[in-house]
Formats: sequence, structure tokens, C-alpha cells
Amino acid sequence: MTPIGHIFSQNHSVRFFNDHVLLQEIFNYFTTNPADVVIILHETKPIGIITLKDMVHSLKNCDNLTRPAREIMSSPVKTFYSSMSIADVLDEMSQAEYDKIVAINEKQVVIGVMDRRHLLSLCYTQLTPLIKHEHNIIHSMLGLAGENERSLLKLATTDSLTGIGNRRLFEEIFQAHQSLGERFDVTLFLLMFDIDNFKTINDTFGHVVGDSVLKELTKLVSQSIRKSDIFIRWGGEEFTILLQYPDPMSVMNIAEHIRQTIDQHSFTTIVHVTCSFGMTAIYPHDSLEQVIERADKALYRAKVDGKNTVRMEIS
Repeated sequence: MTPIGHIFSQNHSVRFFNDHVLLQEIFNYFTTNPADVVIILHETKPIGIITLKDMVHSLKNCDNLTRPAREIMSSPVKTFYSSMSIADVLDEMSQAEYDKIVAINEKQVVIGVMDRRHLLSLCYTQLTPLIKHEHNIIHSMLGLAGENERSLLKLATTDSLTGIGNRRLFEEIFQAHQSLGERFDVTLFLLMFDIDNFKTINDTFGHVVGDSVLKELTKLVSQSIRKSDIFIRWGGEEFTILLQYPDPMSVMNIAEHIRQTIDQHSFTTIVHVTCSFGMTAIYPHDSLEQVIERADKALYRAKVDGKNTVRMEIS
């Protein structure tokens, strides 16, 4: 697993201030250095941090810089060695009260500071492919599986036509992501889409052409999303994508980009294909059935509204 130290710049340095130091001194430091965070100590122990954002917020609400640093610091903090894995850090943070981490190397030198949400955001793209490609959740159930069992596992969780994941894999990943989201406040969204008039394509041109469209569309969409997004063939001509973004409008923009990419693409066989999209947010205690039901409603609205469009269902 990736060590926590790998996500910090090698040239990163952090300034220390005692908790009784006046804010004026820290303010002067921020105005004369490119730093955006300092560590607050009580004696020699890190007890909090002050970011440049904290300082600006404090000045906005009160221009008194004669207060001690401890009055506006964010706390508590926890110190981790840079060699500790990201997964172990996240696991420990999920069971603790502290929101901030201070990473130190073997020489006890601080190499970085980060809060749990920022940490998760940075390492999310590393964690998600790990779940997606190695299928850790299913592997943990199989235990020490042999080579034959692992081959069967890959076959069981991969769509044979398109090469992307299938519904079984999606169900396992959804549960893993829900657990991650509940513990670390990750915002997840589900995007569901299908090919407009796909039955007509099959009936008119045959299933060989239909399969060709599915494979070409899968490649096109895969190139339009991040590696951390979970792209699944849900069944037939229907697909789902599980995404982590800070707000629904970002996901709507992604969906619109994918829709336009498909609409403007010249397919090898029948040239023009369109898709309809339904999007919904995923709430911490949602079941997969609840999420799929909302996405289905949004997709149905997209069909009713003329197809080749994107619709959202939040509740």
C-alpha cells in the first residue's frame, strides 16, 4: 500500500509556533512566505494548525491580532510516520476524534499537514482502482484462493462483451464505497444511461452490429471519465457509472459531456447513436435498490422529454 509520505512534496516544510504566540506574528509569517499552514505547539507537542484560510476568516470576523494562536487553531491533530500506509492512516482516523494529521519522517521532521477530507480526496483515485481492479471485497470472502479461483472470479465480475465490470462487481463496489463514504464523508453519485432505440438497431441491422455499437460506445465512454470512476454494464444496452464529486452540478456537466461525445461520434457501423442519462446522489444510508430506483426515474424522465438528454432525481 502507498505510504502516507508519498502524497506530500519532498521539498515541503512547515513552520511551528507556540500556542501562546500572538496572531500578529503568524499573520506576518503568512504575508512574507508562500506557506498556507503552520503547526501550533504546546511545549513540544503539536496540538493544532492554523491555515491561511483560518487567518483570513478570523480577520474577516475580528481584526484583533493580539489574541493567542490557540484561540483560532484547528484541533485536534495526530502525528503519523511518513512510512505508514494511507489505508492504515485512514482506518485509524475513522476511529478517532482528530480531524488533522501531521506527517513526520524517521528523523521526526514534519513533512506535511492535512485534514481527513483532503487526505481522502487525494488518495481516492488510488483507493478506487484498487477496489475496482483487484476486487478486494470479493477476494476477502474467498480467502486464499488459488489461480483457478481467481480466474473464475475475474470471469464472474467482468462483462464478456465489453470487458468492463458487470452488475455483480458493481454491487460489491457499491457496498465498499458506501462504507467509505459513511466513514469519511465522501460525496457519491450514480449516473445511469442507456442507448436510445437500441431494439430498433438490433432489429434493423442485427445483433452483430448491436454488439459492435456496445463495444465502441464502452470504449468512447471509458475515455471520457476518470480511472477512479466505476463504469459498469448494468445489462443489455444499459450502463452505470459511480462517481465521486463535490456537488451534483459537476456530475451533470460530466454527463452532458459524455452525452455530447456520443452524439457527435461517428460509429463504425450505423454512424449515429444517442443515449439518455439519469443521475442521482447517493446518501449515506441508501441501499443499492433505492439509488437505482431514483436513477431509473431520472432516466425515464430523460426518455419522456425526447431522449438524448440528461435528467436528475435527488429525492
